[in-house]
Amino acid sequence: MVDHLSESGLCCCKLPRCLCFLLLLVILMVLLVALLIFDVRANSKHCMDGLQAERECQNRTRYVQHQLTQAQEVLHKMEVQAAACNQTVVTLRDSLKVEQAQVAELQGEVKILKQKLEDTLAEVQRLRRGSEASAENNSSSCSSVLFAVVVVLVLEALLI
Repeated sequence: MVDHLSESGLCCCKLPRCLCFLLLLVILMVLLVALLIFDVRANSKHCMDGLQAERECQNRTRYVQHQLTQAQEVLHKMEVQAAACNQTVVTLRDSLKVEQAQVAELQGEVKILKQKLEDTLAEVQRLRRGSEASAENNSSSCSSVLFAVVVVLVLEALLI
């Protein structure tokens, strides 16, 4: 009977080991099947198409980023040129104001010289009439007229 108990005890111990081994084998089979299903899905056409689309998207993103960088560089160059042009415009406006002030000053001087010329011509006319009235002062009158003509010519030369 002891032998029988010991054999049945051995069987009880061996039985759970077999069950554990079978359970472990079933778990490994389930994991292997799950891994195969994952591999099939990962290498499927849709997954490959998705990876290809992702690569194309990344390439386009890099291309667009490169174009954006170039556009920003061009924009920066244009901004620098615009700033230079604006500075040139300011400088030219300042120069124009200075030139306009000089022109106004010269126009004032021209008016003054014209008035002097008119006064001198009136004086010449007056002297001419006076010289025609007195025949005896003919020689002094000629020198006065000559002096007046010289003054007129000098003033005209200054205006030119």
